[in-house]
Amino acid sequence: MISIIIPIYNAERYLKECLESIRRQTYLNYEVLLIDDGSTDGSSRICNEFATSNPHFHYFHRGKEGVSSARNYGLDKAKGEWICFIDADDWVSTDYLQILSSQQPQADITFFGANVMRPDGKRETLVHSCIYADDREGIEEVIYTLKCGQLGDVFGWTWDKMFRTDIIQKHNVRFPENIGFREDEIFTLEYCRYITSIRIIDQAPYYYRVTTDGLTGKGIQTSDLFPSSIRLEESLDYYSNPKLKEHILKSATDYRAMNIYASPIEQIKTNLDEFQNFIRRNPQPGQHCKVNHLTQYLNRSYWLGYIYCIIRKL
Repeated sequence: MISIIIPIYNAERYLKECLESIRRQTYLNYEVLLIDDGSTDGSSRICNEFATSNPHFHYFHRGKEGVSSARNYGLDKAKGEWICFIDADDWVSTDYLQILSSQQPQADITFFGANVMRPDGKRETLVHSCIYADDREGIEEVIYTLKCGQLGDVFGWTWDKMFRTDIIQKHNVRFPENIGFREDEIFTLEYCRYITSIRIIDQAPYYYRVTTDGLTGKGIQTSDLFPSSIRLEESLDYYSNPKLKEHILKSATDYRAMNIYASPIEQIKTNLDEFQNFIRRNPQPGQHCKVNHLTQYLNRSYWLGYIYCIIRKL
């Protein structure tokens, strides 16, 4: 059985289309966990309609606690062997679950393509070539491809992959609830510590709608930058591929730099001291991706870096 977790917040405009696309699946061994994160529009009515008329759908209403909390709640309730996430304003093809269930051998994580639907009506299909790996070196090379391949960074999105439930539960992999920026990437990096196989398929059964509202369209909160950087730095210990490690490090460095630029002027020096300690622990720039923020100024002098931060702030 495949468990589909859908976090919902004021998604009335697109929710019915999303749920209808799941109801029409050709593969029938699935459950849908509708996690309503405190919606105040008509989302609850739509969820109730599907939950009362179709035994595959299960509705849970909670107070507003954020998308990571909603997904974690779904993980606690899931009964399937496999887990997928769908955003409430997106939809899937009728053979979405059939495609995912038919892959042999099943990998611990399967990545698939997506159709990106833009507000102007334009559609972009993002599909990688098929790849399968079941050794650690190969797995990390695939992850690097997903982060830095021809499609750009598509590794961290939550909705373009299928996970094994037993790995998530055995290692208590959860979305960080104190972070609202790249929390999906942090979750996936944590999960991939424990996998023994990985697959990319060259099909795009998912339709991703680009919007500015909903749970995932709120933009970056500056308070999320530093904790996101900390979690990414921690993940460096679990990977050995040098190109992959450098790109994780680049993200961690960028987020710390952005945090300094967003800081009040009176906190810049303290945060800059912490940043300098960070780059001492993690020498930069790397061979495969140079970091172009504070490091180039700090390499000349600490005070040049400080002046640069003040200028950026002003």
